[in-house]
Amino acid sequence: MGKNKGQAAGQAPAAQPKQEGGKKQKGQQQEKQGQNRSDIRLGGMQHYTGFLQVLPLDIDHTSPSILLFFDKERYLFNAGEGIQRLFREHKLKIKQVNAYFITRISTETLGGLPGMALSVTPPESGGLLGKQAACTVKGPRGLGAYVAAFRGYVNSENTVDVQEIDAASTEPLYKSDVVSIFPIVTRLQPQPGPGAGAGAGGNGRGSPAADGEAEGASPVAKRQRREGGSGGPAAAEGSPSRSSDEEAPSSSGRGQQRGRGPAPASLSYKQVVSYLIRLNGRPGKFLPEKARALGVTPGPAFGELQRGHSVTLPDGRVVGPHEVAEPAVPGPSLLVLDTPHAGAMQALAADERLRAAAAEAASPDRLCVAVHMLPAALAADTAALEAWRSQLFGPGPSSTTASTPDNGASAAASVWKHVVVTSGGHQPCAYPRASVFQARLHAVHPTAFPLFALPNSANPPALPAGVAEAEAEAVAAANAGFAAAQEKAKKAAAAAAARAAAKAGGGAPAAGAAAPAGGAAASPGPGGAAAAAGGALTAAQLPQQPVLPYPEGTVLQALSAVRINLMPPQRQGLEYGDVFRYDGSAQVLEKMRSDPAYAEVLAAAAEVPGGGAAAAAAMDAGAEAGAAAAAEARPMAVDGAVDEAVPGPLSSGNRRMAELTFLGTASSQPSKYRNVSGCYVDLFDRGGLLVDCGEDAMGQLKRRFGGPDAERRMEELGLVWVSHMHADHHGGLYRLLEWRCRRGLPPLLVVGPAKLFDILVRYSAAVPIQFTFLPNFALSSPSAPDPPPPSPAASALAAAKERLGLAGFQPFQVQHIYDSHGLRLEGREGWVVVFSADTRPCEATVNAARCASLLVHEATFEESMGDEARAKKHSTTAEAVAVGEKALAYRTLLTHFSTRYPTLPELDLGPHPSVGVAMDLQSVNLADLPWLPRLVRPLGLLFKRLEEEKGAEGGGDEDD
Repeated sequence: MGKNKGQAAGQAPAAQPKQEGGKKQKGQQQEKQGQNRSDIRLGGMQHYTGFLQVLPLDIDHTSPSILLFFDKERYLFNAGEGIQRLFREHKLKIKQVNAYFITRISTETLGGLPGMALSVTPPESGGLLGKQAACTVKGPRGLGAYVAAFRGYVNSENTVDVQEIDAASTEPLYKSDVVSIFPIVTRLQPQPGPGAGAGAGGNGRGSPAADGEAEGASPVAKRQRREGGSGGPAAAEGSPSRSSDEEAPSSSGRGQQRGRGPAPASLSYKQVVSYLIRLNGRPGKFLPEKARALGVTPGPAFGELQRGHSVTLPDGRVVGPHEVAEPAVPGPSLLVLDTPHAGAMQALAADERLRAAAAEAASPDRLCVAVHMLPAALAADTAALEAWRSQLFGPGPSSTTASTPDNGASAAASVWKHVVVTSGGHQPCAYPRASVFQARLHAVHPTAFPLFALPNSANPPALPAGVAEAEAEAVAAANAGFAAAQEKAKKAAAAAAARAAAKAGGGAPAAGAAAPAGGAAASPGPGGAAAAAGGALTAAQLPQQPVLPYPEGTVLQALSAVRINLMPPQRQGLEYGDVFRYDGSAQVLEKMRSDPAYAEVLAAAAEVPGGGAAAAAAMDAGAEAGAAAAAEARPMAVDGAVDEAVPGPLSSGNRRMAELTFLGTASSQPSKYRNVSGCYVDLFDRGGLLVDCGEDAMGQLKRRFGGPDAERRMEELGLVWVSHMHADHHGGLYRLLEWRCRRGLPPLLVVGPAKLFDILVRYSAAVPIQFTFLPNFALSSPSAPDPPPPSPAASALAAAKERLGLAGFQPFQVQHIYDSHGLRLEGREGWVVVFSADTRPCEATVNAARCASLLVHEATFEESMGDEARAKKHSTTAEAVAVGEKALAYRTLLTHFSTRYPTLPELDLGPHPSVGVAMDLQSVNLADLPWLPRLVRPLGLLFKRLEEEKGAEGGGDEDD
């Protein structure tokens, strides 16, 4: 889809230069012909730099990604949830990814692709620009159906150029000047029992479709693929503008209560794709002394030989490029293998085509690397993994016996270097800046801001042996070099000053005279500024990271962000410079407590009930690392300074009514401290619900509660409510639904925009998801009958309310894009929590929040940006505060901040003592609402201090 006519499948599109006249065009053609001749003579070889970087996350329900990086090309293998934010953490440019290669069809491997596509779609993507492909994605059969599912809310035009792989083809799927990528499709056998293909397995509940039903899907799914999905979200910050925002509802419109969606796609993965990657070789180094010895005169003839052309000497002899250069360096061979379960491992090992490709690509004179993406549980079974590698690659020298036929397989197997890549909490924290930031917030108030619950925040994984030593040696050598350069510059400056003084007749300059500009203060090369300032380089500032050799005879268990250098040959090995280094939570807290610069922050925090360093130390004492304290186990903070009346339900001190955990408080896209929209409402032994479900909501739950506790909460969800169709509010829903389906859980109730039903049906044709759907309009429209007519969806909502202990669940229409809603929740205890969702200030929100216990209101822009807020149908901070005050809400909490604000927009909440601000992973128990606004002052002081530190460091670590 979306291919230019005449463009070969899989070929990288070439930029078309502007033609400015016949003569220039002719010259360009001649130049191109010359380049082609050079490429032919060299066999396509050129000098280039390339490496492979593994990018697993620290959550185990999403696939690792593999980045193949060249000077002018980038390729990403798999794009699971959280990859967009991980790219930002590593300062990688998403728009530079030339193509995505997918190993299998699942939200596990594709959950992050919509966010990646949206991040490179121009904000105003209408007209011809809207028809350009923002990214190219290639993968197995079913990829087109998956992309069709999200195309409706990303961009209805050709935002994503899709190519499904022909399993029988032996041609490269993609070919450029430096790399050829060949797919090898392995068909998988259906796995017995529910939960097949999930790695961890399931419990047998649910009723997935038969394996053969996925390709055909249901008639409803087919019709939805033909009819639905035109148009997309309206302009919000960073979102594409679509003309269809004010469309009437689709066939799933206002009164629709479809109940359960169609039967899901098969639980078994039908195909898995392995990728054989062959890099072009590099020409050998030109040897000018050999050329001279053969009688070649330096000049144009040298250039011809370097470009791979033969030259004819005056005496008639012909000198070829091979005579005056070192031998060409063969390009490395790579294999990317994905084995989501033991059955897939067996299928790959038995695939004759894959085994033949591995044997053919192996050569002792080239680097051969096999990258294995698999669940941590499979990676831990080293004996089974070794047996599988022997079956696929042939027995290595250590496993070959006299009775084992070799036939060259052992030699081929011995050249492959194996890298195992697994996602999970054993990896470094994927968002270390947020982890450190959370620890600082924890020092302000441990109840409101719990520490990250994954173990990697408390105890960062150690680097492999030898890394620290290699970096120390490189740093020492670099600093010695800079010191020598600085001394040389000083002497040169002094000599220049002496010459200038002598020329002027003034004699020698006085001792201690300032060096002229360009002297020591301008020492050249990377790190010159640090040397001039009297400091020393750190490992992160090295102009070139040290390279460690590949471990011999062992399998490399790769840390996230390690680089596997491929070219040039002298740099082949492992680089650890991009692996995140960060302080554990305890170290961050101790530094804050001992740093006088934070004394004012901690003193202000201590004035808040339950806040300050002493409270944090008391709570953390004896706590198990990575454990999230239960709400009732946390200390009850009583605010004796509050002289206002506390609403009846909140005055009881009951900490088991409801607790909100903010999974994302950013607008549009993630930033260094904030994820996209989502809030988990914990109703304790009654279960919980999600209010919006942006990408990586599951990951945020695990960072807040730890893996097992978060999974329990996801299993016990009563429903998910979605406010509107902008991707940052529902991008994480599809991974959650597939995860639940693979565990055999019953369909989950989803309440949301009518168009969301179309999207869910499309997803159900591509991946196994089960849901019961109810449109917001059925509950909010004045024309809807009261009570609504009986239906499976209405019955599911009634059952969910009963189970969750809710007296009221009422969406209401707000002013944003078409079919945007807020939500009013009422508990049987009498509490009321209202979510405005994305909206302009409106009477509907005021009415819904009348005398509410808590109003959570979006505040995308600061007060001075009213024009932009009106244009994008958002609210400013001042407008959000005014809505809460007009509604007489007991407390108002601001959220959904623009990513232009790293911490908070400019705001003065001094005159508004009932207003607070939300941060990611903040927990707001309704019993704590009386003192919640008092956090504003210490938070403001903390953010001011962080800005001062950032300025002192010369700008710090800003986002892209």
